[in-house]
Amino acid sequence: MPTTRLAIAASAATLSLTLAAGAAQKLVATVAHPNFDVPGAGNTQIVNFPDAGPVNGVAMTALWIGVVADKENGIAPWSLDLDAIVTPPSGAPSINWNPVGGEVSYADYPLQDFSPALASAVPSAGDWSFAWDSVGPPWVAGLRDVRMHLTTTVPDVAQVFTGSVASGPTWSRPFSIVGISGLGPVVYSGIEFRVTESGGYTITSTVPSGNNFLAIYKDNFNSTQPLANLFDYDVGNGPTPPAGTSIISAMLFEGETYYLINAQFSASQPGQPFTNNIVGPGAFVAPCPGDMTGNSTVDVDDLNEVLANFGTAGPMGDANNDLTVDVDDLNEVLANFGNSCATTPNAVP
Repeated sequence: MPTTRLAIAASAATLSLTLAAGAAQKLVATVAHPNFDVPGAGNTQIVNFPDAGPVNGVAMTALWIGVVADKENGIAPWSLDLDAIVTPPSGAPSINWNPVGGEVSYADYPLQDFSPALASAVPSAGDWSFAWDSVGPPWVAGLRDVRMHLTTTVPDVAQVFTGSVASGPTWSRPFSIVGISGLGPVVYSGIEFRVTESGGYTITSTVPSGNNFLAIYKDNFNSTQPLANLFDYDVGNGPTPPAGTSIISAMLFEGETYYLINAQFSASQPGQPFTNNIVGPGAFVAPCPGDMTGNSTVDVDDLNEVLANFGTAGPMGDANNDLTVDVDDLNEVLANFGNSCATTPNAVP
């Protein structure tokens, strides 16, 4: 049955880092999967995973595209229409993953999402069934460059970053994955970071009053090109989430460089102080080329990480993020061997 749409309308200082009992999802397995389409009638994909121990959830990274889309009125399909019923090899319990992610447009969208976690872990090895659904005929969605993942529950790592967009450098912020807002230029503040563990992270940004804006960029950030490398975003202007709250949940991977950008919502609205609460299986720290283990030091443990995963598609051991663990990754580690890096994320100029 087609999906029923949901109604969804510069520097920062670390305040705290805590470990707590929770349900953070850590990456434990990744497999490449062929490209596929999701018509209005749905589509079931079978994904075979190796034994990665007990797991609690699944995740996907892929490019969502509108294969057959209403490009005149923009009513369908939207990347936010995508959902799945996921059944493990044991047959039960299933995961109702709805929505998978995306936005209210037919624009190409880089999905990087993780499912709700099962309360009790299930065996990982074997065939997992993904019953995909989207909006009804004649519209067809497509998934390209697909990688499927398994996750397991670990204690939360919680961080708090604070800052302000009352003054500072300005830009014209995005309002969608392919559109630039006409409400600027507005003040922005950001950090450059990597994560110490691959998995699912949730960033909740709040301001005391008014509206909010939050975005993540991958690989590079250039304020003069606000759509280049845009990874995910959330406009906190209500009603869901409430005005002043922006939330991004995404799979983030060790070895990748990301940029978290807070921005003033509108030039006509005074810039606000903001608080970013981050929860996931690891911490946000400064980028550190060659550091595969997340301890901010490039040493023999990083070489062993590459060698243990040599010949695989990663992401473990894939130092240069080209989806292949090979001699280039060894060279990346060796070129940076002995380096130690800062643990506090870098401020974005």
